Amino acid sequence: MHTELTLVIMAAGLGSRFGGDKQLASLGPAGEPMLVLSIMSAIRSGFKRAVLVIRPELALELTEILARFLPASFEYHFCYQNITDLPEGAQLSDYSHRLKPWGTAHALWCARRLVQGPMAVINADDFYGDSAFVSLAKGLTARPKDWMMVAYPIELTLSDHGGVNRGLCQVEQGQLRSVAEWLNIQAQDNGFVGEGPGGFALLPPQSLVSMTCWGFSPSIFDVIKQELTAFIGQQGKQPKSECYLPAIVQAGIEQGLPVYVDVASEPWLGVTYPQDTVWVKQKLMELLSD
Repeated sequence: MHTELTLVIMAAGLGSRFGGDKQLASLGPAGEPMLVLSIMSAIRSGFKRAVLVIRPELALELTEILARFLPASFEYHFCYQNITDLPEGAQLSDYSHRLKPWGTAHALWCARRLVQGPMAVINADDFYGDSAFVSLAKGLTARPKDWMMVAYPIELTLSDHGGVNRGLCQVEQGQLRSVAEWLNIQAQDNGFVGEGPGGFALLPPQSLVSMTCWGFSPSIFDVIKQELTAFIGQQGKQPKSECYLPAIVQAGIEQGLPVYVDVASEPWLGVTYPQDTVWVKQKLMELLSD
């Protein structure tokens, strides 16, 4: 069994609300993008390699960035989130209607050939803090065949500049019981509101959410194959439909797979809108400067 820890970074997003490639934005104290800060945290926690799921046009600039900030000995690989890279049973005859790839579940699927052992899976444009990677490394090392997540209190993950999408979690006795994608979550005078599976609704103030800080064994690819095939069969003709990673995790739970949960002890930081960058830069300077 492969036990070397791999960090998978989903960095192929278009940043439509941000207005550019936010995975490359210089936000850290030395001008580092968020993904560099995450890789450095992962290295300190014992991860040995990284796989970055990207668009081809990002490869040159990312290579230059990683060469500037990372140790020369650290192993990393790029793979591309190609619209046509789908399970054999999900292939379409025509992809001309697609405006973008198929979402976060598809992004991880595209990395399948580069990961043989336990993996952490994160977003490129989020800051998770060292403790999240310590939790992931400990959990994946102790339970390399199981899944896990690091969850964040919802109030620590919102933007002052517009709604955000989050995976809302139900946790019981340290295990994830359900996760559902909620859209356009915002704080209001009476609490938090968002668009869930049943439409717009209030969310409990103590809600925990997924910030795409997951730990998986390679068994995740079997579940993605099943669910992505079903998704393409149902929604493959739609120009903007996306298969989200929380839906894959929920399918795994329903198949009896345990998903262990740690709650983050450091703040999550991210940029959804251009207006978020000033505040995030300030917070990162406070957190990371000596």
